[in-house]
Amino acid sequence: MKKHRFYFLFSLLLVITFSCSDHDGDPTTVAEMDRDFMVKAADGNMFEIMAGEIAEKKALTDSVKAYGHHMVMDHSMATQELMALASKKTVTLPTGLSAAKQLKIDSLNALNGINFDKTYMTMMVASHVETISLFEMEASGGVDQEVKSWAAGKLPTLKHHLEKAEKVKSAL
Repeated sequence: MKKHRFYFLFSLLLVITFSCSDHDGDPTTVAEMDRDFMVKAADGNMFEIMAGEIAEKKALTDSVKAYGHHMVMDHSMATQELMALASKKTVTLPTGLSAAKQLKIDSLNALNGINFDKTYMTMMVASHVETISLFEMEASGGVDQEVKSWAAGKLPTLKHHLEKAEKVKSAL
């Protein structure tokens, strides 16, 4: 009897162990690292889009307006791709900005003229440095191959955004 109980408990322990794993075989379940990356990427995209829309309206210089428009277009496309990937992986993305990014949007809304242009471009440089770091970490250390591949595929565009932001900023 004790032998049967041992085998039963051992079997139960195995079932519990495997049911609590990361579900590597399930393509709709992603590791916490990948999920966190997707949420942060969505937050970053929303910030870039909102800040870009403000720049299109408020910027004094044409180069800053054009940069803002470019950010709206590229990050809107990236958001659509990320939403499709998140849906496939059953990851819920945020629908509003994080508190930190909302504060940045609020500060942009309070500025005008050349002060706006300089602050916006400074934010874009900092934002893209941060975003590139996030995407590089996912591309090299993520768990889900599809999420890693998406992140790696966005790096050239993000690096181009950073180069352009630095160029526009230095011209102000």
